[in-house]
Amino acid sequence: MQLHSEKQNIPFFIFYAGLLILTASLPLSKFGMSLSQFFIFGGWLLSGDFKGKLERFKNAPVAWLLMSVFGLHLLGLFHTTDFAYAFKDLRIKLPLLLLPLVLSTAPRLKTKQFEGVLFALIGGALVSSIISIAVLKGIINRPVNDIRDISIFISHIRLSLLCCLSVFALVYLLYRHRKTNTLPLKILSVALIVWFIWFIVILESLTGMAVLIVWAILLPLWMLFRSGNLLLRSGIIASAIIILFSVYWYVNGINEKMLRYESVDFSRLEKNTPSGRPYQHDFEARQYENGYLVYINICQDELRQEWNKRSDHDYDGADNRGQELKYTLIRFLASKGQKKDSAAVGLLSDSEIQSIEKGIANVDYQTIGSLRSRVHQVLWEIHNLQAGGDPSGHSAAQRFEFWKAATGIIKDNYVVGVGTGDLPVAFKNQYEKMDSPLSEKWRLRAHNQYLSFAVAFGIPGLLWFLATLLIPLVSGIRNRNFLYASFAIAAMVSMITEDTLETQAGVTFFALFNSLFLFVNPQNSAGGGKKGAEDQQ
Repeated sequence: MQLHSEKQNIPFFIFYAGLLILTASLPLSKFGMSLSQFFIFGGWLLSGDFKGKLERFKNAPVAWLLMSVFGLHLLGLFHTTDFAYAFKDLRIKLPLLLLPLVLSTAPRLKTKQFEGVLFALIGGALVSSIISIAVLKGIINRPVNDIRDISIFISHIRLSLLCCLSVFALVYLLYRHRKTNTLPLKILSVALIVWFIWFIVILESLTGMAVLIVWAILLPLWMLFRSGNLLLRSGIIASAIIILFSVYWYVNGINEKMLRYESVDFSRLEKNTPSGRPYQHDFEARQYENGYLVYINICQDELRQEWNKRSDHDYDGADNRGQELKYTLIRFLASKGQKKDSAAVGLLSDSEIQSIEKGIANVDYQTIGSLRSRVHQVLWEIHNLQAGGDPSGHSAAQRFEFWKAATGIIKDNYVVGVGTGDLPVAFKNQYEKMDSPLSEKWRLRAHNQYLSFAVAFGIPGLLWFLATLLIPLVSGIRNRNFLYASFAIAAMVSMITEDTLETQAGVTFFALFNSLFLFVNPQNSAGGGKKGAEDQQ
């Protein structure tokens, strides 16, 4: 009898090991992500009891809803032309089908087992963040031209979302064990929360920070509806107002400083450099850096000659970000309030030369990991775009072009979309139709998951996708499923500026935590069935 019991436990051990490995691998290893899903599916198959699995699946309509997102992509095959891209997309999206199926029909985890998965998430994110800081500080020798380069395993945005989830998990564990945790454990948990928030700021992930801000506002409001205490209600409303005002005050302060422009009398501009060569002045351009006009007092010949003496990066070539180096140099000198001639290049320090080579176009952007610099950069990109500047290579400004292209495609294909495989062709044609200022390299997809669904499957497809997000969220709120509600906020906010479901890491992130917090969490009832006594162990 004991032997039979041990044999039954082997498939569950394989399944559970796969869950732990997958959760820990998300911020660390694409190979681990792929391998672990074979463990999960293999353990699920080996456990048998397919009649019981079918019964559980019948009683889990939310799982059908989640799997229908993959079904949308299958329907999109009927009016697509590029089947090679469509089948590649379906392969990437496969976790959207398999993980809800497997996790909604697998046995519920016991409380300690579920918390083990949360610890795997926290541990993986912690290791990845520590490695990233080691790269930033030069302890791990890798080139860092941009803060994104410090995240060496996955996208820095995806890593920031996993750090957000780790914050949510730590808050959940702190609250759940508030009466039993020792003081050192509580201090450690708070320290980890502070670490992850600090790291998200260092990572300059505006997506991650937006998730935390929205969560910090909505979580107290959720508590508001559950509380009858007038004093607590007043405090919650006040805290939400303070958070919103603080964000506005911070961003507006940077914006107001940026809009303080120097007053230039164009009639009194110098015509020649100290060496006697003529300056060029563009009286129409209104691009500024730190309040100084960029395209005045420029002598290209002197810049080229002096720069090529000091750097191996050719003046007429590209910086490390692929931008035209001469314009990076001109912007950098303008940000210092200097003329653009040989004397100004000669005054640049060696570290400033290296910054320009990396593609840093403002003297204030040299401190990698500065939130203020990142906000300043985004605001500059928006103002530059409004002034007629080229959005190419600027992550925030480009998105307006991406969204413009997406909405143009949707207008022509609003009923059924362009199909699963035709997005690349549709965007290519739309950019040409718009005569977009974006260079060929930067003519990318929507970088907005909602628009991407509307492009592929039309407005009805978008509405269905929104239903697959909102119905489980409403259910999670009703069931007081804190972890699912927190995850849903993170996913939905990230989809505003990212195609979250277009990469292996993004799809796995979404499918795993969607299913994990709905079906395997012993504190939730979405998976069907009742919690047994063992669930509390």
